[in-house]
Amino acid sequence: MRRPLSPTLAKLAEQELNETPDRIQQDLIILRVWIKQQPHLRARTEDDFLIAFLRRCRYSLEETKRRLDRYFTYYNFFPEVMSNRCVTQRLQDINRLGVCLFPDMPKCDNRSAIFIARFGQFDPNQYMLREIYHFASMAMEIVALENDYASVAGICEIIDLEGVSSDKIRRFDKTFFRKWWNWLYHCSPLKVKEVYIINMPKDIQSTIMFLYNVLSLQVDYPIRVLKNPEELHEHIGRDCLPEEYGGTNGHMGECIAYMEDLLNIYRRYFEMDCNYGTIEELRSGEIAMYEAEFGASGSFRRLNWD
Repeated sequence: MRRPLSPTLAKLAEQELNETPDRIQQDLIILRVWIKQQPHLRARTEDDFLIAFLRRCRYSLEETKRRLDRYFTYYNFFPEVMSNRCVTQRLQDINRLGVCLFPDMPKCDNRSAIFIARFGQFDPNQYMLREIYHFASMAMEIVALENDYASVAGICEIIDLEGVSSDKIRRFDKTFFRKWWNWLYHCSPLKVKEVYIINMPKDIQSTIMFLYNVLSLQVDYPIRVLKNPEELHEHIGRDCLPEEYGGTNGHMGECIAYMEDLLNIYRRYFEMDCNYGTIEELRSGEIAMYEAEFGASGSFRRLNWD
């Protein structure tokens, strides 16, 4: 069984996610039986993995089933990111660029975990954007399993655009980004709670603001564009931010080392990734597309959503 939560996180999980420790084992059994009954589905069944999805879906079993199905369907639909997920030297090199940073546990009781995306930190002549997201998908899965703040309190994403040039924007693949956005919003086991955009260069402002206006209408969490990085402190406690952003929660080098250690620990985990996905020819019925999802009521349990 999964490691116990801290008292504060346990209370948060109960109040916001409907988590009842005495019921988790029953839910896991129900999910494993359901997975076994799906001829098309090859899904992971480890406790930590399934619990991450249950938390993401606030313990609605029917919504958890749909999200699991979508997640593994994306192995076929989004192979640019979801295929060949192995811990290679190039993947470690991408981690060392510091493009995607996951600070260690926040030094406060119930804050969301921090994810910092710094797209100005890689050279598009050496690394493709899809490689960056390929790494991000693996890192986010690890964080969902390892960081209780992330799986219970969600993710606070900081998008730092320092160093992002108009040339990088011209190479921006909108179709690919839409796939990534859909994966993040409809498939990922982590819930984004809020997004902050900082250090926006003037020459890309119109493009970013167009994306901002479109995305703000599609999601149920706030996306805020800040005038300067110091405004982060008004929204996020300094004890959650790394030193480079005026905080006290370690520094970027520690974030990179933390993820490098986790990637090495999860090397075998991702070697087994080739065993998972969907075989669409064996699907007994069509999976409900994300556009058709309204609420998360199900035959096992109905939830009242806020």
